[in-house]
Amino acid sequence: MILGQSVGGGMRRGYRLLLSRTGGVLAGGLLFALLLAGCNSDGDGPASSVIIPPSTEESALTLERFHYRAAVTLREQVGEGEARELVISTEGDFQQPDRHAFTFITRSGDAAVVRRVVLIGEEAWVRQGDDVWRMATTDDPQVAELLAVAFSTVRPGFLSGPEFDRVREAIRRLTSTDEAVNGILADRYQVGENGKEFFETFLADDRLLQNVEGLSWDLWLAQDGAWPVRLLASATITADLTILDELDLAAPVLWELRVDISRPNDPTLTVIAPLEEGG
Repeated sequence: MILGQSVGGGMRRGYRLLLSRTGGVLAGGLLFALLLAGCNSDGDGPASSVIIPPSTEESALTLERFHYRAAVTLREQVGEGEARELVISTEGDFQQPDRHAFTFITRSGDAAVVRRVVLIGEEAWVRQGDDVWRMATTDDPQVAELLAVAFSTVRPGFLSGPEFDRVREAIRRLTSTDEAVNGILADRYQVGENGKEFFETFLADDRLLQNVEGLSWDLWLAQDGAWPVRLLASATITADLTILDELDLAAPVLWELRVDISRPNDPTLTVIAPLEEGG
């Protein structure tokens, strides 16, 4: 997902297991993981069977709490007829030190798979669709699989880590413009296609930069703290790739990646157990 290193065989195996259990609409979860891995891996990637504990490392955002949304959109570029579109998103809240709540949605046309999870320390609650909340732990298979696919604050290195810091500092040497985004005064840096080498650092799989044109990406950094307020990138895949076959999409396909951070240190933002909010 961005901000990651390679996604290894373990995550791919976990993805296939997740796909087999929930149907083809979740195929986009793999692409989401490739773009937004956010893993501090050793190049082999975390296996989905391995527990991903709540991160205790300091976030690059240096915020006690915030709301976030990360989404990947793929849209066929066809001359006639209705273009197929796939949207994979994670939206949630984070509260220091170890409270996470997010919703992971994969949507294709009118079909959607919705999963939710709340993590407080080592306790977990999980819910699929309209099912009731189920209490679990972080080593519960359903929870572990979800954490392996979704780009959330549970992942070590969420919008942080040495690779991200190097890219951020390099970008800050570019000319910026003032812009209010998500209610936050930020510096906007327009990198464009000439900054492809910068964006390669964010990608967990460089296949997504093969056979592409029109690559463009912008980064908004808060003027107070230089933490990322928004990242927006897009490109058009001009030739069929294996991953497009898995998603039942045909080139050319426009992909867009967008990450938004909002409500920084909002005292009204709290993460509580589902039962405490009425189930």
